Order: sequence, then C-alpha cells, then structure tokens
Amino acid sequence: MAIYRFAATVISRAKGRSSVAAAAYRAGAELVDERTGAVHDYTRKSDIQHSEILAPEGAPDWSLDRPALWNAVETAERRKDAQVAREVQIALPRELDAAAQVSLVREFVRDEFVSRGMVADFSLHDHIARDGGEQPHAHVMLTMRSINGDGFGLKVRDWNSDELLVHWRERWAEVANEVLAEAGVDARIDHRTLAVQHAEAKAQAAMEPEADRREALEERVVQTDREPSPYMRASWYMEQKERAAAEASGRDYAPVTDRGQWFEAVREIAQERLTQVRELVVHAWEKTVALTHKLLGTEQRPEPRPQPVSPSERAEDAVRQWQEAKARTAGQEASPATRPAISPQDRAAEAVQRWREQAAERQTSAQPAQSRPTPGPSQDPDITPG
Repeated sequence: MAIYRFAATVISRAKGRSSVAAAAYRAGAELVDERTGAVHDYTRKSDIQHSEILAPEGAPDWSLDRPALWNAVETAERRKDAQVAREVQIALPRELDAAAQVSLVREFVRDEFVSRGMVADFSLHDHIARDGGEQPHAHVMLTMRSINGDGFGLKVRDWNSDELLVHWRERWAEVANEVLAEAGVDARIDHRTLAVQHAEAKAQAAMEPEADRREALEERVVQTDREPSPYMRASWYMEQKERAAAEASGRDYAPVTDRGQWFEAVREIAQERLTQVRELVVHAWEKTVALTHKLLGTEQRPEPRPQPVSPSERAEDAVRQWQEAKARTAGQEASPATRPAISPQDRAAEAVQRWREQAAERQTSAQPAQSRPTPGPSQDPDITPG
C-alpha cells in the first residue's frame, strides 16, 4: 500500500543546525563548513540512492556545486538565529522502481520549487520499513532567498505561506497518483486526514451495490480507522510532554505513541540485562575483596551489616569493605613495632610467598599416611642396642 507523507521543516541556526551539515548528511557527502571550519563527513552512508541539484534559469554555475551552494547560503545569513534553508520530506511509492521514483521527484521539484526561483538539492534514501519492506523517501533542501547571476538576494516571504504548503501537499498526491496509474498500479495516496478518508469510505461502502467493490471499500474503512502514526521526532516530543505532565500530576508515566511503547519495552529489557550484569560484577568484586583480605593477612571481618536490597547497595558495601581492609593494613604498616616499612613490590612478593608456603603445607598434609617413609631400625654400626 502506498504511503503518503509530505512534511516541511526549516533548518535554523537557533537550534544549532547548519545547512552545510544537513546537505552533507542528505547527500552522503563530505562538506566543509567555511563559516565554522567544521568537517561533515557522511560518505559512509549506504542508503543514498540518488542525489541531484536543480537551479532556476539565470542562477550562477556554482549553484549546482553542493559545497559552494550551501556555503554561500551560510555566508548570506548574518543573524545567529537565522533560518538558512527549508527541507521537505516526501514518502515515495514503493510500488515504483528506482528510476520512476527519481523521475517523479525530479519533475515535481522542477515544477513546484525551481520554477518559483528556489535552488533544490534533493536526495533519495531507502530504509527498511517496519513491515520489513522498502521505505523509499526523498529529502529536498531548498534555498530561502532569491538568486540571480550575482548570487543570493532578499528572502522571499511568500514561500513561507501556509496556502503554498497546502498546495504542495495536494499537488504531490495528484502527481504521484498520475504516475502510479501510468505504471498500472492500483495503489493511490491521499493527502487528506485519516478522519476524512474514513468518513468518505464508510459512506461509499454503504451506498455501493456491487459486492466486490463494497468489500474493497469496507477494507478501506478498516485501514483508515486508526490514529495517524507520528514521525519519530514528533513521537519524541509527544512522549516528553506526557512525561512532564505525569511528573507534574504525580502519576506514573505511560507511553502515548506506538514508538513510545516500543522504546519503553526496549528500556525495560535493557534495565533487566543491566541488573544481571551488575549482579555479576558485584559477585566478582566480593570474590576479589575476599582474596585481598587473605593475601594481606587481614582475616578479620568487619561487623555484620544488613544485607543490601539492591545491586548498587551491594556494590557500595563491597567497596566499603575493601576500603576498610586497606585502611587497617595501612595502619599496621605505619606502626614500626609491628612491621618495618617495605615497598609495595616487596609487600606483594611477601604475600605471594606466603600463599605458596600455605599451598605447600596443604599439599603435604593431604598426602596419604602409607606413602610416607616408615622409620626402621638404626643402620649405624657404631650403635649397638644395650
């Protein structure tokens, strides 16, 4: 089923963004921002299917060169919160092949953007969708100033109108559906809201006398009876808003979007795995502390403490025991009556030697009694029994 998505956003310095960085990422290229000196290298991106720049008639030749174009855009803006570029994100019909998708985007960009005086830098990406299929889409970066042979001029405020955005959304659906029809594909896209599509399909299904056609319309009713799936960034903002509202009202936070629920499930699994890792670390640390006590000869244990209830408390308790053992050892070494001052290396060698002697003693005591030599009569000729 063809998916409709047509969203326009503004790339602004106020949000810490740069048109040079955005263009490098969209095109999978390496660009140097001459204003800041930053190098943006995205040449390792593997999902770039096509990249192209279209400029209006009369634009300078450098407008077709990506580094020169977007560095000129940055140079033309003086304000630290300037809006430097506009980006349009478009979902492409997966029913079309790659060549048809490129041709569709190129014609739409030329007719709706370049013809109005914008320079358009568009790239086609192809990701894996949630259902495992392809998710082709286009990123179109647009300049916001007029351009002629001398370079950029003033900003064109008319390009920011809501009416123009609505026109672009409607026109994209019309052009895409025309191409789908020419390709012999039955799928269509619709720029209208799901609520409007649902009401229309429901009314048509009730009035349709033909059974096959009515069944198709009823399936359309079911498909449109849902909430729209928000974009990833929109989901994040919705979840942050809900989290803040939950904290303010003193209630538990619960995800409100599909993606939010998925991330929450992943977070719970990660938290469970992290708890298991902490327990393993604590167990290994306790073993290390016990061995340290034994090697340093500090067998005395501190007073029993209540068992910690969480892995973090167990870790803190193990660290505290190790620090106390180290402090006791340091106190013994500081006393000349108990032990002369020796270096850490000698102390470690002494501990290893003591451990070897204890191991030898245990090995000797573990030998069977019959294997030991039995003392017999004296063989000394100078000694006679009396």
